[in-house]
Amino acid sequence: MYRVVVLVAFGIVASQGGVVEQELLGQIVSPEVHADRTITFRLKAPQADTVLVQGLAGMEPQPLTKSAGGVWEVTVGPLAPELYSYTFSVDGAVVTDPHNRHVKKWLTVDSLVEVPGDPPLLHEQQRVPHGVVHHHVYDSHTAGCQRGVYVYTPPAYRADGTQRYPLLVLLHGYGDDESAWLEAGRAHWIADNLIAQGQVVPLVIAMPYGHPLPLPRSGSFDDYATPNRLAMEEDLLQDLVPLLESAYLLEHDRTYRAIAGLSMGGGQSLHIGLKHLDRFAWIAGFSSATPVGDMDREYASLLEQVSATNDRLKLLWVGCGKDDFLLERNERFRVWLADKGIRHVYRLTAGGHEWAVWRKYLAEVLPQLFR
Repeated sequence: MYRVVVLVAFGIVASQGGVVEQELLGQIVSPEVHADRTITFRLKAPQADTVLVQGLAGMEPQPLTKSAGGVWEVTVGPLAPELYSYTFSVDGAVVTDPHNRHVKKWLTVDSLVEVPGDPPLLHEQQRVPHGVVHHHVYDSHTAGCQRGVYVYTPPAYRADGTQRYPLLVLLHGYGDDESAWLEAGRAHWIADNLIAQGQVVPLVIAMPYGHPLPLPRSGSFDDYATPNRLAMEEDLLQDLVPLLESAYLLEHDRTYRAIAGLSMGGGQSLHIGLKHLDRFAWIAGFSSATPVGDMDREYASLLEQVSATNDRLKLLWVGCGKDDFLLERNERFRVWLADKGIRHVYRLTAGGHEWAVWRKYLAEVLPQLFR
């Protein structure tokens, strides 16, 4: 009887939220998202002299105020509905929120907080039929090790069925791993919601690990990115695609194959897609580390018969934010495409090098594929 009473009591207290929950359960709630779209952040650091919350969508670092119990607190906003990342600065030391289990893993780790939309945003989980996300670990002869890939199958997919589906290979950025497009990009929920709206052809999405070569300890990005891109090209075509074709009901014609990515993965998607129009008809790059060097020589096969290249390209989509540090690089690529007469779509949008931009790009590109 005693255990039953305790469980009921905990259920009631948990439903109260906020300060009551903290006092009775001895827990700190952080972050706490309020109905008016403000967010309260809390951190217990009794010995600290200053605590800031930082990284919230370009917002200046916000100072927290210390209570008598050593708990620091601040309420910010209201913020527009979105999925935000943040960290605390405690006397200059950067730390994640110890009371928040939702994190974004990159070269560093940030905490995540979501301000829901009304109606819900496309990247939010909604009451629609959901697909399934599978995780594979496969032998990569290219990398000489085992590598991971997440694969999304749409709600109607049946392994014992007869219908075959188009494939999108979706690549992440530098320092991310194969989970990035799920945890931060919400690619599976974006696909679910758009399929439910009838805006997207049901498709399979493969999200592989984009670092067949170990991350470097020093040197420039392009010193690493170029050999890593070549290794990714071989791994994708020789190891991963055969695995996907054996494990899933996929259409084999190039007109049912797309490749897209962000930042480093955007550069990979543009390079691999343009070099292999026999394999991919739909290509997209988001805030991409676009190709550099002698592109006339690198992509000479595209320029031999530009009209034939344009006939084979169902979509070449390039997008970048006005505040992105890769904007100049994307502009140079756009100019090269235009000068050579290669048909493409170029989208210059608001925003910087951030997931809030890339989620919107994915939601814009998906409805254009396989039409």
